Amino acid sequence: MRKLLFSFLSFLSIFAVSSSELRTKTFFFNEPVDAMSIQLPTDDTAVSIMLEDGWHRFAIEKEFDPMLMESDMVMFGSPVHTITLRGQLSGIALHPIRVSSEPIHYAVAATTFYRSPRIISRSGWGADESFLYKGPEVSKSDEPTLGNGSASSTGYTSSKRIDDCELAQKQYPQDFVTTKTITHDANGNRYRWAKRYSPQVKLLVVHHTAQKVSGDPRPAVERVRALYDFHANSRGWGDVGYHYLIDEEGGIYEGRSGGDSVVGGHVYCGNVGTMGIALLGNFELEQPTQQQVQSLQWLLDQLATKYDIDLNRSVVFKGKSMDPIVRHKDLISTECPGYYMSNVIAQVRSNVKQGNLLAAVNFPKLASNSYESRTEQRLTARLEQAGQALSRNFYRAKRLVRTAARINPEESRLKAMQDQLDASTTNIQRVRAARQARLRSRTTALTPSPSPSIRIRLSYTGNIARIATDGSEIRIGTEGTACVPITNNQSPITSTSPLRIGNAYSLSTITSWNTPNNRFRGVIECRVIDGELILINELPLEDYLKGLAEEPDTEPPEKQKAFAVAARSYAAHYLQPENEKFPGMPYHGSDSPAVFQKYSGVTFEEANPLWVHSVSATANTVLMKEGSIVKAAYFSSDDGRTRSPEENGWKNFPFADVFASKPDPWCKGNALRGHGVGMSGCGANGQAAEGKTFREILEYYYPGTLILDLK
Repeated sequence: MRKLLFSFLSFLSIFAVSSSELRTKTFFFNEPVDAMSIQLPTDDTAVSIMLEDGWHRFAIEKEFDPMLMESDMVMFGSPVHTITLRGQLSGIALHPIRVSSEPIHYAVAATTFYRSPRIISRSGWGADESFLYKGPEVSKSDEPTLGNGSASSTGYTSSKRIDDCELAQKQYPQDFVTTKTITHDANGNRYRWAKRYSPQVKLLVVHHTAQKVSGDPRPAVERVRALYDFHANSRGWGDVGYHYLIDEEGGIYEGRSGGDSVVGGHVYCGNVGTMGIALLGNFELEQPTQQQVQSLQWLLDQLATKYDIDLNRSVVFKGKSMDPIVRHKDLISTECPGYYMSNVIAQVRSNVKQGNLLAAVNFPKLASNSYESRTEQRLTARLEQAGQALSRNFYRAKRLVRTAARINPEESRLKAMQDQLDASTTNIQRVRAARQARLRSRTTALTPSPSPSIRIRLSYTGNIARIATDGSEIRIGTEGTACVPITNNQSPITSTSPLRIGNAYSLSTITSWNTPNNRFRGVIECRVIDGELILINELPLEDYLKGLAEEPDTEPPEKQKAFAVAARSYAAHYLQPENEKFPGMPYHGSDSPAVFQKYSGVTFEEANPLWVHSVSATANTVLMKEGSIVKAAYFSSDDGRTRSPEENGWKNFPFADVFASKPDPWCKGNALRGHGVGMSGCGANGQAAEGKTFREILEYYYPGTLILDLK
C-alpha cells in the first residue's frame, strides 16, 4: 500500500506540474488504420498509445537520421477505427498507415535452397509505386543535399552525429563517392528520393525491423507494406530504406527500388557501399526463425557472388577493417539487429563462408531483457496503473460520502462506487498474483545462472552479525574457530560448516551493519579468520557486477558498457585458480576499491537501472588474448596519457604490451587519479561523448584483445 500511495502522490505531482500538457485523448478514423507512427515536437516529448498488452511509449529512432522527429511504428493486430494516446499531446502529428490485404502474387519456396528461391519483386508484394513520386519530402542529413557541408544550410540544427558524418566525409571521401545520380524516371517524373549508385558494394549489413511478429495474426506481406509506407511517407523518404526484407517463413522481399548497387537508407552515414537486409521481428524479445536464418544465409551468398565480395577477406570501411558481413550495431551505436540475432552472426558468417546455407544456428538461451522480463515489467506497470485507479476511486468515494452526509443519501450511486472500488481491488489482486506467479515460476523453473560464482569478502566488522533473509532473521556469533547461530528458530541457514545463509536466489540484509549498502543477493557465508568474524557474499558474477558501484547512471551508456566488460574481465581473471588475488583465503575479492572493486550490492543496483542494463547488454563477455582472460586494469583520470605497468612499478604484468602508454587527449588538463594503467574514466567518457561505441573504446585502451564469451 505504501508503494501504491507513493505512486499516487507521484502521479499528483506530475499532474500539478504539467496538467495542461499531460492528457489522454481518443482519436477516431473514418477508414480503419493498420499501423501508426507520430511526429514529436522534441526529443523528450512523452506520448504513449494503448495497445492490447498495455501502454506503448513512442520512441524517436535516431540511428537512421538524427534530425528526424518521427517515432517508431506500431502495427495493430487488426484494423482499428480508434486509438487512445496519453502524454504531452500538444504539437504532435499523427501518421496513420493503411495497407492492402491482397495476398502476394506468388509464394516463395523457402526450403529449396539448393536451387534458387525467388525473391518477391516489388510488384509481387504490392508496393505502391506512387510513393516514389508523391508525398511529404525530407532531406536526409547524411546525403550531399547539405550543400557546403554545413548542417545549417538546409535549416537543420547540427547534432554530434551530423558533425561526425561531415568529418567522416572529409577523412574518407572514397567511401562516399557514387557513380551516378538519377533524379527522374524515363517519363520525366521526379523521384522524391533520388537514386544514387555505389561504385562497389563492400558490406552486407544485417538488421531487424524491431517490430515483434510472434503472436501477430497478420500476414507478413502486410507488415512489409506498412514498413514501406512508414519509410516512404511517415519518414518522408519516398521509398523503403532496406534493400531486402525477410519474413518469418523465409520469404525474401525486394526493398529499395532502383536495381543493383542503388544506395539505400539503412545505416546513417554508411549507406554508400553497403546493402541492408532486414529480418522482420524484434530480436530483443524473440528469436528469428530458422527459415529466416536460412534465407538470410542464401541471400548473403547470392549478394557476395553478385558484388564479387570475398567473404574470407576483411574490408576497410571508413578507416576500419571489418568482416564483409556485419550487424547494424557494428557500424553505429544501436542495439540492431537485437540480442538474439547479434549473438549468432558469427555462426551465420561461418555457414555462408563454408557454403552450409541450410545450416541452423544455436541461439542463446535467455536474453537479459527477454520476453519474460519484459512481461514482468508490463505486469508491474499495470499494478501501478491499477493502484492509481484505486486511489482515484477511493477519494471520489470519500467525496460522495461527505456529500451524502449533507444531503439525502444516494445509495445507488454509492453502491456503484463501492462496486467500482471492489473491481479495482480485484484487478490489483489479479495483477499482483500474476506477477508473483511469474516470479515464482522464474525462480523455480529456471536453471541456475550459467554465470560463474564469485566470493566477495565484505568489510563488515563486529563479533556478532544479524542477517535477515527470506523473512527470517538470525543472530550469528563465534565459538572458537566457527560461526554459530545464537538463536535458530526458523532460521534460513542452509549449512553449518561453514555457516551459510540463503541460496543463489536469496536477498539478504545485514541488519547489524549501519550502512545503506547492506543488502546482497545470493549466499551470505560466515567464517572465523584469524579470530575475526568474516562475512563473504557468494553470488553469480553477473549479479555481482550489477552491484558494482563504479559507474553510476550519470555516466554515458557506452562508457558504462565499456567498464562493464573491463570490470567483468578483471574479476573473472581472479576467478582462475592460477591467478588468486588472496592465496589461501576462501574468497576471490573484496568490496573495497583500494583492494579489489567497489561493491555495494542491491542498493546500488536498484538506484542505477541503466548500469544494470549495461551489464546485461554485455552479459558474459570479457576481454581475451591468446585464450586467456585479460586483467583489464582501469582507473579514474590521467593528465593526457595513460601509464604502462612498468611505469607504475608492476613487474611481470600479464600482456603488458596491451597496456603500453597511450595518448589520452580526452583527459588533458586533468590530474592523475589512480594508477594510470589501462582504460581511463575521463577518456572513456570523452570517447562516448564523441559517439564511440563501447567496443571502439575498449579497442583503443586494450589493443590486440578480443571481446569473447566467458563460457
